[in-house]
Parts: sequence; C-alpha cells; structure tokens
Amino acid sequence: MNKITLFLLLVISTISLVSCEEKFGPDVDPTPAAATIIGKWSFKSLGTITNKKSYEMLPADFSKIPGATSSSGDSISRALTYEFKTDSTYIAGNDSGKWKSSSDGKTIVLTSKVSRGFDGKLQVLTFSVLNLTKNELMFGLKKFVADANGKFEDGSFEDLFDLLLGTLALQYKGTEQEIKEVTSFQGTINLKR
Repeated sequence: MNKITLFLLLVISTISLVSCEEKFGPDVDPTPAAATIIGKWSFKSLGTITNKKSYEMLPADFSKIPGATSSSGDSISRALTYEFKTDSTYIAGNDSGKWKSSSDGKTIVLTSKVSRGFDGKLQVLTFSVLNLTKNELMFGLKKFVADANGKFEDGSFEDLFDLLLGTLALQYKGTEQEIKEVTSFQGTINLKR
C-alpha cells in the first residue's frame, strides 16, 4: 500500500469513529443489552393503576397502616425481593420454585415448591409484565373492572388477595373522592435492580 492510500484509510476510519460518537454520544452504547428478567430484583413499591390515576406505596408508607409496625415495610421488602435464575428457578423471600415466561414475555408464571394456596396445592402466581427495563420491573396483578352496580368481583379467594393487594396504594394514597370514581384498577409490584 502506498502512503496516500494508508493516509486515506486513516482519515476514513477517524471520520467513522467521530460520526459514531456524535450519533450515540460518548456514554451511550450503540448496541445496549436487551432487558431481561434474569437476576436479582429488590422491592421498590406497591402500586395501584386506576382508570383515572396511579398511586404508589413505598416501604416507609407501610408503617402508616393501622396495626402495622415500623418494620412492616422491611418485612414486605424482604418477601417481595426476587431472584430469577437462568435455570428457570426463582427465590422470593422465603419462597422458591420454578418460573416460566410466555413466548411474548408479557406473562410470568411462578410455581412455588414451598408455598401452598388456599386449596392446599402448591401456589401458582401469574403476573403480567407491565414494564421491564434494565433497572425496573413492574408486575401487574389481576385487573378488576366494576360491574353495573359498581362492585368489583373477587371470584376466588386468590382473587381476593389480588383485590386487596391491588387496592392498598389507592386506599392509603387516594382521596375519598378518587376512590369513589374508580371503575377499574390493577395492582402492581414494582421492583428495581
């Protein structure tokens, strides 16, 4: 190669590198890793998404619930801390078992090998994945819609758990008027890395 060709290759390479840096910026990876559920997730908050507004209860807010202690938020934080492993097993507080994802990644099913449901069988929890980024994961509980009389149906005892957990943030963060205006809601478990 002659000196002119070598010089041109050096100039073109430099321009390419500078163009790439200007497009993505010096701190941005042009090929970010896809967000994945695999790994450890700590509890951030419980939420309620309604037809009008969203509400969020942080661990510190749990001490304000009548009958709760100052360590209630810590207990909930420990119970709702998840680790999803590559071998399709999970650990959540004192619970553990198998997890699987739907093909589109929008549903996660946890089958406990420790906890039992109200029917005595090993507990199976189904969460919708409402948000998944590198550092945030939002699980959705069952969505409830009011019937013509304004009542929310809680078909089974397990549904009652989703109903109660799903309305917790609304009950303690919403006003009386906001609560009256709710016609649909979904509880969330919000996690962070």
